[in-house]
Amino acid sequence: MKAAWQQVLRTAVSGRADEALRLKCGTCGGPLRIVFTAGEHSSLSIRCVACSSAIALDAEREAPAWVQSLGATITTAPET
Repeated sequence: MKAAWQQVLRTAVSGRADEALRLKCGTCGGPLRIVFTAGEHSSLSIRCVACSSAIALDAEREAPAWVQSLGATITTAPET
């Protein structure tokens, strides 16, 4: 996995709401659609709105902190 995508995943899992909203695609730099799905085995899917590159994480974990303030589905607005 490219270092840029590792940073995206790390921030999506443990970052603050403002950090999550600034995330950009690890391939093209475009905005991301991030979806957290709660359940016995929760999942986090991250897909670029521009180029459709994607990563996903399935795990038994609680929701990222940003879900409480932003909701389970967000589209990022990376700074240009």
